[in-house]
Amino acid sequence: MAVTLKDIAKKVGVHPSTISRVLSGDYENFNVSPEIRDSIYKAVKELNYVPNEMARSLRLKKTQMVGLVVPNILNPVFAELAHSIDLACDAQGYGFVICNTFENQEKETKYINMLKSRGIDGLVIVPVQEKRAFFDDLIKQDYPFVLALRQFDDIQADAVVTDHFQDVFKAVEYLIKLGHRHIAFIDASQSGFVNKAGEKGYKQALSRYNMRFDHDLIQSTGATSDSGYEAARQIFNLPHRPTALMVTSDSLLVGVLKAAFESGLSIPEDLSLVGCSNSTLSPYMPFSLTAISQPVTEIGEKAAELLFRRIESKTDASVKKIVLHSQFNVGDSTLKAFGS
Repeated sequence: MAVTLKDIAKKVGVHPSTISRVLSGDYENFNVSPEIRDSIYKAVKELNYVPNEMARSLRLKKTQMVGLVVPNILNPVFAELAHSIDLACDAQGYGFVICNTFENQEKETKYINMLKSRGIDGLVIVPVQEKRAFFDDLIKQDYPFVLALRQFDDIQADAVVTDHFQDVFKAVEYLIKLGHRHIAFIDASQSGFVNKAGEKGYKQALSRYNMRFDHDLIQSTGATSDSGYEAARQIFNLPHRPTALMVTSDSLLVGVLKAAFESGLSIPEDLSLVGCSNSTLSPYMPFSLTAISQPVTEIGEKAAELLFRRIESKTDASVKKIVLHSQFNVGDSTLKAFGS
């Protein structure tokens, strides 16, 4: 039979409410002596008392649990984000659960509603939805959540992101300054608002340097390695093959590398390649990748910090949007264009 607060109170010789106050840390205002506290802790250990977390959650209206909703946990960026948030939760005494949407809007809606219904105190969300209405409803319900890596520009919600437009612009500009005039771009179409920011950055860089935009050189595709492979195959089979290519995720990069190998293309001699992630592939590639490195760990830490603030604060309703800076690291996967 489970040990109760009454059992501990009987052993120590105090009221059960005193046991509750000590175990919850709320004893300073009730003059519970150090001796009584020590006796309670000793009794808890001797009786092997396990708190009833469900009852505690109902009483406090908190579960001390937060959730992370991501598009694909197999993506190293999202895995790093999850690790960072997990560490932050552990430091704050919160439990942590993850739901994987596979870039599916219906799954995202289902999982968020499920976590809410189970009393999860708040969520960090890497959104898939392309319309803000669902998140507007969360705001109206005063449910604590923070957007990470992706956001809606016009929504009044806490968010921690990087500037995807500027990241892509700088990467394409770098290729242009190397003399490349035929630059391809592959991005995942599911993350619509991120995709649009990246595409805008790509087009703006071309426009800035008076270069013609070629629709055949841009591929908006799925978020898997197979999608990256198919998109790269289409680009490599064009009559006028590009001399440079930018790809925006590790998942896509795997497929691009496979397509380049099958096409007999050498990197960077035949194709300068730029990535956009914190690549876990680097140790297995014969070259160091020129890439945009997002501060994913810091994004997770800041997102968790904002979420705890939103959960704990009943008075501070101000929205905070944090934009962190990515780094552009030049590796061996890019060269000056031939003849430039």
